[in-house]
Amino acid sequence: MKIGHLYGRYKSVFRFVIVGCINTGIDFLVFSVLHIFFGFDQYSCQVAGYSAGIVNSFVMNKLWTFDRPRSNINTSLQFIEFVGVNLISLGVSLVGLNLLGTQADLNIYLSKIIVTIVVQLINYTAYKQVVFQQ
Repeated sequence: MKIGHLYGRYKSVFRFVIVGCINTGIDFLVFSVLHIFFGFDQYSCQVAGYSAGIVNSFVMNKLWTFDRPRSNINTSLQFIEFVGVNLISLGVSLVGLNLLGTQADLNIYLSKIIVTIVVQLINYTAYKQVVFQQ
C-alpha cells in the first residue's frame, strides 16, 4: 500500500495525532510548571494542563483534523459537545492518575503518559462519531 493512499485513508487519524502532540505538549508544559515551580498537587495540575489545550484542540480539530470549517452543526453546539467529551476524559484521567500514580505508586510522569494515551483514544472516537460527525 502506498504512503499517499495510506495517508488519504487515515488522514484524520494522522492529523489527530499531530494535533494531539501539540495539545499534549501544552498540557505537559502547564502540568509541569504548576507542579515543579508552584508545588500544586497532581490533580490541580491535571485540570489546569488539560484545560489549557481545549480551545486549541477544538479549533485545530474542527478546521484541520476533521475538515469541518463549515458544517451544518452550530459551532457553539459543537463546542459544548467538545467540552462535554473533554470533561468525561478529564474525569477518566483523574481516576487514572489516582489509580496509577497514587494507588499503584507509579511515577507521576509515567502515569501521566499512560493516562494521556487512554484519553486520546476516547477523544478521537468521540470527536469523530459525535462532535464532528464524519
